[in-house]
Amino acid sequence: MSKLNGFKIIMGCGLLAFWAGVIPFAYPGVMSTYWKEKFHVGNGETGLIVTFMLLALSLAMFISGRVHSKFGMLSCIISGTAITTIAFIFLFFARSIHWIYIWGFIANFGLSFLYGPGLTTVQQAFPTKRGLVSGILNLIFALSAAIMSPILNVMINRPGYLLTNIIVLILIIVSSTISCFLLRVHRHNQKNEKKNEELSYDLTAKEALKTKEFWIIWFIWSFMGAAGISMVSLSKSYSVYIGETGVIILTAFNLANGICRIFVGWISDLIGTRLTGAIAFLLAATGYLIAPHTSKVLFVSLCVIGVGIGFGTLFTVSGPLASTIFGIKNFGTIYGLIFTGYGIIGGIVGPAVTGFILEKTDNNYVIVFSYLAVMALIGMVLILLIKEKKINRTKNSNSKFNTPVEVNIEDEELKKS
Repeated sequence: MSKLNGFKIIMGCGLLAFWAGVIPFAYPGVMSTYWKEKFHVGNGETGLIVTFMLLALSLAMFISGRVHSKFGMLSCIISGTAITTIAFIFLFFARSIHWIYIWGFIANFGLSFLYGPGLTTVQQAFPTKRGLVSGILNLIFALSAAIMSPILNVMINRPGYLLTNIIVLILIIVSSTISCFLLRVHRHNQKNEKKNEELSYDLTAKEALKTKEFWIIWFIWSFMGAAGISMVSLSKSYSVYIGETGVIILTAFNLANGICRIFVGWISDLIGTRLTGAIAFLLAATGYLIAPHTSKVLFVSLCVIGVGIGFGTLFTVSGPLASTIFGIKNFGTIYGLIFTGYGIIGGIVGPAVTGFILEKTDNNYVIVFSYLAVMALIGMVLILLIKEKKINRTKNSNSKFNTPVEVNIEDEELKKS
């Protein structure tokens, strides 16, 4: 594949990842204050918005993985953009916070058809550079929120709330249209990819579910995912709590969450995925433990940067780790199943529970942040339990009883070379 075609694929998937990052990571943090005032609700109710988004993600990532493997990236882009457009209708005509829950669920369901298949596409297009391209796509995914948070904060005060949402929807549609043209290159290469897949001994989704590696990664996403995503909804409320009315803390989180991703893959190549993840999750736990004991914006932002690094590392290492362990053939479906832990468990024990704890404890952030620190520490312990082994099916493809077998990753790479 030429460098130009490779650039088109990364750009096409990057445009999709940009808006898939803005809606779940920027909107709840920036708009929460507006929604509280308009619908007369508190932290508990606005925290549920992210929960509904994660529930949608847990369903959509699996479904989009199946759609991508059967019908291709173009079908995912069209479906995802159409679903997202429908979601914004609920946002335009919202009469209560429940309408925002519906918007959050449908919007993130649609945007998941852009992010998940996009991540699969770049790894398929660059099989020898999965960590790098995954890091690039995740960098765009996370930095989008850091870029758009202050912009959205200004827009809702000047052009207005309704016009801001209209502009964002138009930009999503335009970006998706451009991506369709850029990703024509990948569609032309899919026939050859399918021929190679027929000779693959990669695990199916059903076989992956029988491995302990799958469930360890699933629980990591459940706990560390909860710890990371909770900062999206807590950042603005904690800013107000300490007397800061802007989005400095949210921006610091999103910048750390994004920028760290491009370096994490390189570091993990040097010291290993397990150690990289463990250090990053420990930084997140430390940040949460220190943050509620200071009211200085600078110190809080430094703590939040630790949380952002932990969350960004989770996204960056888990994709390449899963594709390496289970194979790339059914990556989209398997990764979608892994995300159910993040969407279902993480969404409930994270934003939903923390929001209601704040309500019941009269905004006691020491309790909430300590609770989230424990979540991050659980993730740290779990990632150290993973064996970085390649798992293949037995090579008797005619057998109905293919069983997973572990293969040393380094040995496998030597055979390929």
